[in-house]
Amino acid sequence: MLNQILYYFLWSLAGAALFALYDYVGYNISLRKNWVNNKFVNPYRISQSLVQVLITILLLIFAGWQSALGFNIIWWSWGCDVLFYFYCTSLHIYKDRGIFTKQVLGNQVTWAWWTPYGLMFTKKEQAVRWTKLITQVITGLILTLAVSAI
Repeated sequence: MLNQILYYFLWSLAGAALFALYDYVGYNISLRKNWVNNKFVNPYRISQSLVQVLITILLLIFAGWQSALGFNIIWWSWGCDVLFYFYCTSLHIYKDRGIFTKQVLGNQVTWAWWTPYGLMFTKKEQAVRWTKLITQVITGLILTLAVSAI
C-alpha cells in the first residue's frame, strides 16, 4: 500500500517538475521573443497548455489516473509555480536569482488568480499573500497524497 502511494505521488511530482522546467525555459525564451502576455492570442500560453495536456495523458497511460490527477492538483494549487521559482534560484540560467524573495515573499503575486484560493477570495489583478500561496501548495500536496492512496 505504501509503495503504491509513493509510486503515484512521485509520478505526480515528476510530472510537476517536468512541467515547471518547461515553464522556466519556455517562459524565459518567450519573454525574450515578446510572446508573453501582450497579445490577444498568447503563443506561449497555448504551448504551455499543450504541454500540460501531454504530461497528463502520458501520466494517465503510463502511471495511472492517480498520478495524472495528482499532477494537475499540484499545478492548480500553485506547486508548479514554486518549482518554477526553485529553478530560478538553482539553475540561474536567466539571471533570475532573488525573484522568489522579491515577488512571492514581497506579496507581489497577482498571477495566482486562477488557483483555488485566487478564484474564491481575490480579484484578477489582486496580489495573493505568500502565506496563502504556501498554504495552498501544502494543501495541494496533501490532496495529491490522498489521491495516491485511492
